Amino acid sequence: MAENKSISQNNSQLAEQGYWPSVALGHLNEGRFSKAVEICRERMPLEDEILSGRLIYALALYRAGQIELAVEQFYSVLAIEPENLTALKYLGDLKFEEGDEIAALASYQRIMEIDPLCEGLKADLKRSHTMKTRTIKLNRPAETTVKPQRKSNIDIPFFTETIGDLYMKQGYPRLASEVFDTLLAGSDNPRLMKKLDAAREKINEKEL
Repeated sequence: MAENKSISQNNSQLAEQGYWPSVALGHLNEGRFSKAVEICRERMPLEDEILSGRLIYALALYRAGQIELAVEQFYSVLAIEPENLTALKYLGDLKFEEGDEIAALASYQRIMEIDPLCEGLKADLKRSHTMKTRTIKLNRPAETTVKPQRKSNIDIPFFTETIGDLYMKQGYPRLASEVFDTLLAGSDNPRLMKKLDAAREKINEKEL
């Protein structure tokens, strides 16, 4: 996961030594979101300069469903470290969920500027080597009718469910289908399967 790439790999050892961000992260990873939030709220006023603690706090708030507070903390992380990929990724996803596509795409584009190969966001997929990173432009014309074997000349920046949803909304069912199909290579998520079926149905409608 992206957050695991942004925070120390020696979390368990640091937690045993009492390092509070690692203790909070342990609770976060095990699904005890409220406990992680509680630890961060107690310790951050005393050690506000620890960036990893603020990022864990933002992630815990997000997982706990406290979205507005999570957004504030992700922005606070970026105020300290403008190139923090995890904060940019989550802000992009949250803005997309809110319907603010321009802000979402700005976050994704910034990620690609910082990390052209998107190494910090790649999922562990068999086809992850196919990921390319070029900017996505809003307000492109809808995908035109093409032959089934024709490849789109639009490069997919990174493979996430949010990107697939975005392509569907912008009228690119073929790209959405490729994203959902790639994600399903490592899972049998029924939600993703439903979205893949919807994308394929749209493709068939365009080719009739």
